[in-house]
Amino acid sequence: MLTGLVDPLHDPRWARLVDRCPQASIFHHPAWLGLLAEQYRYPVAAAAVFDAAGEPVAGLPLALVASRLTGRRLVALPFSDVCPPLLAPGTHPDALQLLARAVEAERRRRDLPLIVRAPFAQLDRPVDRFHLHVVDLRGGLAEAERCYASRTRRHVRKARRLGVEIRQRVDPEALEEFYALHLRTRRRLGVPTQPKAFVRALAGLFDRGLGFVAVARFEGEPIAASVFLRTGRNLTYKYGASDERYLHTRPNNLIFADVIRSACDEGLATLDLGRTELGQDGLSAFKRSLGATEELLAYTYRGSAPGPSTPSPARRAVAAVIRKSPPVVGRAIGKVFYRHAG
Repeated sequence: MLTGLVDPLHDPRWARLVDRCPQASIFHHPAWLGLLAEQYRYPVAAAAVFDAAGEPVAGLPLALVASRLTGRRLVALPFSDVCPPLLAPGTHPDALQLLARAVEAERRRRDLPLIVRAPFAQLDRPVDRFHLHVVDLRGGLAEAERCYASRTRRHVRKARRLGVEIRQRVDPEALEEFYALHLRTRRRLGVPTQPKAFVRALAGLFDRGLGFVAVARFEGEPIAASVFLRTGRNLTYKYGASDERYLHTRPNNLIFADVIRSACDEGLATLDLGRTELGQDGLSAFKRSLGATEELLAYTYRGSAPGPSTPSPARRAVAAVIRKSPPVVGRAIGKVFYRHAG
């Protein structure tokens, strides 16, 4: 087998590999890679192992983050909680060793550090960084609901009794409603706001059937919204936002219950609830209450050491500024920050 680089944005062979791999997520999909390249100007390539017919049987997407503030590095993959190497079904596991060599060769050619946001033991020893929570949907709706914590069932019943309504939408207005809640939530948490252009660009994924916004309404007003992205049989929870004045109506519990129901109806296999920082016990408990399995999520580093696992003093100071400032401040910081964060 040969190794080399492939253009995952335009070469149809990459899309075919993603379609073949049951473990592929939205973060491997050409549409997601194209969104990162378009919105953040990250050059994207993929290291791959090819069979005798020239088809990739293993691969890993790589983005170049070049920042005057945070330096230059290769990342697999920016703004993607977990992005493991792909291995096509029936391919000998030794292909991952060949892929690791190809990735390392590209890293050395560019003389850059590398972060793989997943375990890649053939490349280097992974380092535990987060928790990952995944809901197994393969047993169907009854089995998924059986795994709910009792408080989740209680909160879902309460939301329905109060009249909270959920709609899964793909229209631009749904993204606008999400963004308004996103502004409010990020300010409350002291986190920079994702650029509005990026949020609006998610419509391109929706147009291809790769996601939707689940919007919760109470007495006619949007009170919570979550962005879900999908490829194949795997659904990924990407962003959530809510109006804290209405959390007593339990809209987020009802959003996830509604999405799990529809995902089971469609025959999806998994719902990835995303990474959770170690020590965020409340968030981890919420995800487990939805029936998710919790496991450690390790990242793989080459040419650099992992960053601190706890917020730095500078990050805490920025968070305090955002919380005390009008929303425009969080928007301005996010517009600058995310391009360099990667």
